[in-house]
Amino acid sequence: MEPQIQYAQTTDGVSIACSTLGEGVPLVIMPNIPFGHIQLEWQIPEYRDWYQRLAEKRKLVRYDSRGQGLSDRDVAEYSLDAWLLDLEAAVDHLSLERFALFAPLHSGPVAIAYAARRPQRVSHLVLWCTWAKTSDPPWAKALDEMVTKDWEMATETVARGILGWSEDEEARNLAAFMRESVTPDAVMALSTAADEFDVTHLLGQVRVPTLVLHRRETAFPEVGVARELASRIPDARLALLEGQSPLPFMDDVEPVLTAIDEFLGEGEEAAAKAELPEGMAVILFADIVESTALTEQLG
Repeated sequence: MEPQIQYAQTTDGVSIACSTLGEGVPLVIMPNIPFGHIQLEWQIPEYRDWYQRLAEKRKLVRYDSRGQGLSDRDVAEYSLDAWLLDLEAAVDHLSLERFALFAPLHSGPVAIAYAARRPQRVSHLVLWCTWAKTSDPPWAKALDEMVTKDWEMATETVARGILGWSEDEEARNLAAFMRESVTPDAVMALSTAADEFDVTHLLGQVRVPTLVLHRRETAFPEVGVARELASRIPDARLALLEGQSPLPFMDDVEPVLTAIDEFLGEGEEAAAKAELPEGMAVILFADIVESTALTEQLG
């Protein structure tokens, strides 16, 4: 069943598209910035299978950030605080009091900031191939120039060379999806804004259970970034998996799902137990005088 699209409103007046799938403890999947589109992703088998697997044990929540997908694209504010407003709007609209966060790539700094500022709402934090401070990969300048001059070639390059989608037809489909999900101007604006993100000073303030997931052979960010993240977030766990794609549903997806299920499973079991009554129970017994005679008389 295809997820139904809903719209939330941010406090600065931006409409944010969001959807849910499954039942249970909520897991919020943050956007894959800048290329995200919660409706079109569902048409790509690899994306769809990934989301369906995650939703087997919980309620899966997805949303498009401002400037991409089905959310408002005519916006000018792409700061870290603005992206926090997008997340806040989605979870408030869906009445999620407490939830787990999965943050891939550019969404990582936003999730770290939210977990540090709103720990009462975040049950678990899963950071996938991300960072606390943005640093440009070696190909960034060349790619930026390509985006402004040849949008189709730029998306083909990202699909094949960076995301590792090697099959011709699949790579072309992914590149077409990217072009539908965002405009070249928005890519440049999002990239420029993200270059300023630095939440390094907040890492020590993250008090929610955190899992740092990373693939060993990923070219960017390098595995050392994941080790540093895990070492600076109190009691964070680090799981290094085999493979090189920065997309969690590429390469061998089973270890990724297993790591997430095991990590979130602890909190989900605790939440299920919390729904049962706890504490001392009092049972009152009353003895009615001459009850035997009354029973024989009245029947």
